[in-house]
Amino acid sequence: MTGLLRRWPRSAAALAFGTAGLLLPAAWFLPAIVRNQDRVAVALYVGLPGLAAALAGAALGRRLLDPVRVRGPGAAALRGAAVASAALVLFAPLFATLFIWTAPGRTNMLGLTALVLVFSIVAVWWAVAIVGAAVGWLLHRLATQAPGATA
Repeated sequence: MTGLLRRWPRSAAALAFGTAGLLLPAAWFLPAIVRNQDRVAVALYVGLPGLAAALAGAALGRRLLDPVRVRGPGAAALRGAAVASAALVLFAPLFATLFIWTAPGRTNMLGLTALVLVFSIVAVWWAVAIVGAAVGWLLHRLATQAPGATA
């Protein structure tokens, strides 16, 4: 794991946030989706949150693995929450795009994006931020505990 953190910090952050982005919605939605055997629902409610979290982690999470740039576990947790919040912003247009692609003519893309974003912020942002903070803290801890890390 230490080698992955040092050699590919962007990939490590994408993997960590993407995994968390899959697990949180899977815990909520997968039991209901599996009963209905709906592949589109799995993509919409489990796959896209994981993809959005991985993209946000790759774009913004690399800094968490640099112990010099992120001072302390508190700052890492805040940055992790910010990365997870950015994932919500990425998720809304991804969801709207896939929904419209699989059910054309039912809604307006911009309106659906706004609706999904507002609903996501109101309903699940707190959980997403907590999980993101935990991932940020964990990545920072792994980076600072790695042999040869400078803190």
